[in-house]
Amino acid sequence: MPIKKLKEKLKKHFHGVQKTKKSPNQIALGFAIGTLISILPTPGINVLLGILIVILFKKVNKYSLFIAMGLWNFLTLPPIYYLSYELGDYIFESYLVTRFNISYLTVISNYIIRYIIGNVILAIIITPISYILTIIIVKKFYQKKKTKV
Repeated sequence: MPIKKLKEKLKKHFHGVQKTKKSPNQIALGFAIGTLISILPTPGINVLLGILIVILFKKVNKYSLFIAMGLWNFLTLPPIYYLSYELGDYIFESYLVTRFNISYLTVISNYIIRYIIGNVILAIIITPISYILTIIIVKKFYQKKKTKV
């Protein structure tokens, strides 16, 4: 997708979020939660988690939550997944986390543990950053809109 089309789509979606009359905090919170759900390894249930959160917590902006989930699509997640494993591997180095009598189970288990630990660490780092960036962007957008009126 060309950058110009992506920019137009994001602008259109951002205007939709803005029309919901939510505070910058609610919009940023929705985006951060959508980011967290998308980054954590929740394949197949991430949309259900998003719907459940929107139903349970009315203050979370549903549009920004699902926009975040859409932005963290399959094009951006492979680098995150790779980095997750590398981070977990760096933490555990050559230490065998688990050992099974069947060697391939040991390899799979150690890979999964390294991946999940690294992924959780990245999610903990990226989620608040997405919140901060979103709240800054929304506040600037609201301020820009006020000066036009």
